[in-house]
Amino acid sequence: MTLLATTSIAAVSLYAMLSTLYRSAQVFHARPTTPSTTPAKDVETNHLPSVDVIVPCFNEDPNILSECLASLAEQDYVGKLRFYVVDDGSKNRDAVVAQRAAYADDGRFNFTILAKNVGKRKAQIAAITQSSGDLILNVDSDTTIAPDVVSKLAHKMRDPAVGAVMGQLKASNRGDTWLTRLIDMEYWLACNEERAAQARFG
Repeated sequence: MTLLATTSIAAVSLYAMLSTLYRSAQVFHARPTTPSTTPAKDVETNHLPSVDVIVPCFNEDPNILSECLASLAEQDYVGKLRFYVVDDGSKNRDAVVAQRAAYADDGRFNFTILAKNVGKRKAQIAAITQSSGDLILNVDSDTTIAPDVVSKLAHKMRDPAVGAVMGQLKASNRGDTWLTRLIDMEYWLACNEERAAQARFG
């Protein structure tokens, strides 16, 4: 056996061992610690935080962007709610311009069109610098959310021990191919194990 083959086997074996240890530690630390101390009271009974929803988009399909914004507009949250849509220098800006016109009469929507592509994080920052909400929710432009998502997430944030929350992500096309099923599985692992394990360490 050559030195290269021996080194390759050793490297792959080491990677497999470390991956197994990492995965085991993640599963172990993903277990719930203590139940939430937030009382399950009706959301209307106490002061509700204002929520700003950030939606960065870049070359998004017009129909998908429309579905995303429609799902935001239909939220059942009774507190103050604002939406900041940031176009990150898309080549199909007409899609965003059309959505801006569609929501022109909805004072909750604010549209920003950046001069050039700066990346998702900087696009989010551009929106966050304009926002003043008590809570910020980041939503991708290819995502649709259930009508009660903001209400449920805001309710969880009433626990002073909670610094951030997330919803359960599902791939809408998960049944199409083996690849989309794997992607959906990755979403499940990220939501239910990876983030939970990270939360254990604050």
